[in-house]
Amino acid sequence: MKFPGAGEVLETQPSSVGYQQYASGLGAEENGPSEWAPFSTQLEWEVARWAKLRGPSSTALSELLQINGLSRALGLSFSNSEELNKIIDKKLPNGLPQFVREEVEIAGEKYEFYHRDILECIRALYGDPEIAEFLVHAPEEHYTGPDKKCRIFSEMNSGKWWWTRQKELKRKFPGVTIIPVIFSSDKTRVVLFGSKTAYPVYMTIGNIPKDIRRKPSRRTHVLVGYLPTTQLPHVSSTASRRRMVANLFHHCFSRILEPLKHVGETGVEMTSGNGATRQTLPLFACFVGDYPEQVLVSGCKTGECPKCDIDRKELGDIDTQSSYRDLQKVLDVLATFDRDPAGYSAACSKVGIKPIVHPFWETLPYSDVYLSLTPDVLHQLYQGVMKHLVAWVTTAFNKRDLDARCRCLPPNFNIRSFTKGITSLSRLTGKEHADMCRILLGLIVDMDLPGGASPVRLIRSTRALLDFLYLAQYPVHTSETLQLLRQSLRDFHANKHIFVELGIREDFNLPKLHSLTHYVDSIELFRTTDNYNTEYTERLHIDLAKDAYRATNHRDEYAQMTVWLERKEKILRHQSYLEWRLRKNTTIVPVLQPRMEFNGVLTLTKSPSKPAVDLDEIVTEYRAVFFHQALRRYLVVLNHSGPQLTRNQVERAILFMKLPFTSVAVYHKLKFTKPADSGRTKNLTLDAIYVRPERQSKKGLTIPARFDTALVNMGSGGDTGVEGYRIGQIRVIFSLPGGEAQGSPEHLAYVEWFSDFTAPENDHGMHKLKRSAQDGGSVASIVPVSSIRRSAHLFPKFGQAVPEDWTSENVLEKCSVFYLNQFSDRNMYFIL
Repeated sequence: MKFPGAGEVLETQPSSVGYQQYASGLGAEENGPSEWAPFSTQLEWEVARWAKLRGPSSTALSELLQINGLSRALGLSFSNSEELNKIIDKKLPNGLPQFVREEVEIAGEKYEFYHRDILECIRALYGDPEIAEFLVHAPEEHYTGPDKKCRIFSEMNSGKWWWTRQKELKRKFPGVTIIPVIFSSDKTRVVLFGSKTAYPVYMTIGNIPKDIRRKPSRRTHVLVGYLPTTQLPHVSSTASRRRMVANLFHHCFSRILEPLKHVGETGVEMTSGNGATRQTLPLFACFVGDYPEQVLVSGCKTGECPKCDIDRKELGDIDTQSSYRDLQKVLDVLATFDRDPAGYSAACSKVGIKPIVHPFWETLPYSDVYLSLTPDVLHQLYQGVMKHLVAWVTTAFNKRDLDARCRCLPPNFNIRSFTKGITSLSRLTGKEHADMCRILLGLIVDMDLPGGASPVRLIRSTRALLDFLYLAQYPVHTSETLQLLRQSLRDFHANKHIFVELGIREDFNLPKLHSLTHYVDSIELFRTTDNYNTEYTERLHIDLAKDAYRATNHRDEYAQMTVWLERKEKILRHQSYLEWRLRKNTTIVPVLQPRMEFNGVLTLTKSPSKPAVDLDEIVTEYRAVFFHQALRRYLVVLNHSGPQLTRNQVERAILFMKLPFTSVAVYHKLKFTKPADSGRTKNLTLDAIYVRPERQSKKGLTIPARFDTALVNMGSGGDTGVEGYRIGQIRVIFSLPGGEAQGSPEHLAYVEWFSDFTAPENDHGMHKLKRSAQDGGSVASIVPVSSIRRSAHLFPKFGQAVPEDWTSENVLEKCSVFYLNQFSDRNMYFIL
């Protein structure tokens, strides 16, 4: 249900916006000599693009073009980087506003910072013709059924914040389009060695769907400023220095956001890339940052919750009642600074904030900074709670046994191989903690605690936090899944005391653990966590801070960095314009839908890994012991055109059947890929299944055989749940000779089956599996490759000690009992 009247179009003038307007700024013609304007030829444009996006330093480019006759031979109008820069600076239109340099004086020292006009940045994003068809202009409410009992949460415009603001402003601004502005800031090192840092501030808008926002190639995040990074070393008092650093941050941020204070009260007309003009209201909606940034923005003290008023000694208690910090009380205190500077510090302390002078959010209309601080999956979960959990678990159990289990886990595309274990690793990244979370439960599921203590509560608490981690990252939530998110956190708190009994923790008063209590509220307000993930801005650091710094001579670097970025943005915008010229006569229907699955396309190589493998070799090299019988059974059923054969009839027909061929084409890898988009030149591999025998590397080393396990649809499997599915180990992927493949799928797989699914076990929630056996051998059959849903990772049931002869390569053969790993990746968790 769409909010009535919101997003009203005032007028439409498609010919005066977007690429048409850009073309008029270039003086480009539909056809003719200026088609590549301001460059004379396509070759000159290609050289310029390479030089600014992929090329060497400016000095190296100039030296290259100074080679006698090179510039003339290529027909270039520039002979060095300086001349190329003049073309870009003077002849390519500006898309985003230029950076402005300002100086701030504090404690007798002057510091510079660079920023852009935030309103013009918003206008540029809103008017981008590449995303015009995808923009959302009104809040909506989505439900799973007509009874409207179960609400769906996905895109930002379906959140309560947008709907509430639209309702609040309905009388004053009828038909207005709210533009939720999302900010993010974080210091980052720009050198590999040393301490040189940059402090970028990024901005995007919630009108852009999250699937577009999270792709760096779509350039929907704008760098709006570089804040000063100084720690004021000339100030001797530590307390004074901290207050000054905080005030410096808020002063500079206030300068960046100053245009929003006026237009947030009056509104401003903006035109989207398709020419539709609307009355808009840009409002500060979200701030994305790690815990130190949230503390700095909110003004609270380190160790406290930036969002609510809970006492720091009760952070670990889920049942303690707390409420969001009272913004109005805080604003009333902030207003007393000019009247009573002497008593200001004490007044701030009473409302639970530091004595900040005019924080940037003080005068922003229709905004509440304490609601705007969003969950941070990377730092709060992976680098926070899960980091603690891994440390607690590795302390509770025998480290040697844990590492031995790590080394014996079977390989899988989504599972990292920790060949040296996990207990001795240090200085881990978020990616490494994510890799550990995929295997953590399987490592401890049947281990005993020292002293004979029961591990049940530890296993339950581990399972609960893993459930929370994976549920929190759902790209689409419902009222039901949010209830599961709440329950998983309660399950952890109900079992967490085991860590106190083991002497690992004294309490759980951790701000990052407490932050999990705010996830459901934030998802209801601003929608799913992939709307505001710091992983995206961490990626932006590479393009907009680190690469920019490396392009300078490291003296007065910010002046050079901003110019380098402006030129790069101009080149990228011109590239988009030229691509539009090529496709403007083609009708393209935009499709963008929220995805719960990874939507991988099953692919095999065009040519088989081995075009002809003898059937007997398949039995020996691929360990497909019953391949002959399974293949005969498959062909008997395939070629039978009458009534369905009974099992006895099939087995009798097999006895008298002679295979009409002696070899088949074999494939060693099955992939699930995501098609390339504008930001990638190659398809993205989301999952893969390896089926290959032992072989020798080019260096003469023996590479062990690998036969992965997979989740196979038996014909009635649905999108979720295990009903209709079975786990099997893929031994061979092959295709029949041409004459024998009539009526058969092109690609087939020989599968050795595991037992049918039963109910998951209570404490850890995983399905127990055994190899299916019949007459002393494996149960095997041949299935179409298209029935393979995805790879599946199995945890061996190790028992009290890992057998010495078990390895990662042979554990699937040596072990008899397994648990299905539903944490191998988010898609597998969703399915199960």
